[in-house]
Amino acid sequence: MKTIILGGFLGSGKTTVLLQLAKYITNKPDFPQVVILENEIGEVGVDNEILEGAALAVESVFSGCICCTGAVDLIDAVQTIESQYEPDWLIVEATGMAQPSSIQTNLKNILGLDSVILAIADASRWSKLMIASPVFVRNQLEGAGLVLLTKTDKTDAGALAKAYEEVKQCSGGAAVYPVCALDPINEKIFEELMNKAE
Repeated sequence: MKTIILGGFLGSGKTTVLLQLAKYITNKPDFPQVVILENEIGEVGVDNEILEGAALAVESVFSGCICCTGAVDLIDAVQTIESQYEPDWLIVEATGMAQPSSIQTNLKNILGLDSVILAIADASRWSKLMIASPVFVRNQLEGAGLVLLTKTDKTDAGALAKAYEEVKQCSGGAAVYPVCALDPINEKIFEELMNKAE
């Protein structure tokens, strides 16, 4: 079961990216099965309805952030998914408060499951987030295999260039791709991500 961890702040565009990624994977010639594991804080998965409407198998963990307080539930959910669905691909969509590298570590140390992190960074709010929570922002990008810099259409050229350089630095030199919700994400980016997960 190849695994992708999708992380990013609330409102950064994770669900938009997730739907495109899942569609790309399921449209491959060998028709791979994809299961999405969502981590929601609260009792109702808002994104769940959108995802299930896209005919994807979706499981949810509501007990807390799966990188810390809900780590046990993460492991239980992944084991259940593996035995119940036997999917080719698992996409773990972390809550906006999660540290994806902690999720990656838990999956590796407890289940022996390798994964790749796809981090989402919001270019339009990058400077404000770096002022308010620089350590938290860096933690979200730590260990990323690939980063999408979203909302480039809502960011002026100077701010975008600054965000790009800082995201590159915070992610340890991972490939950073500026994207915009107005255009489909280039399939070569998803192909690169899948190659990193295999």
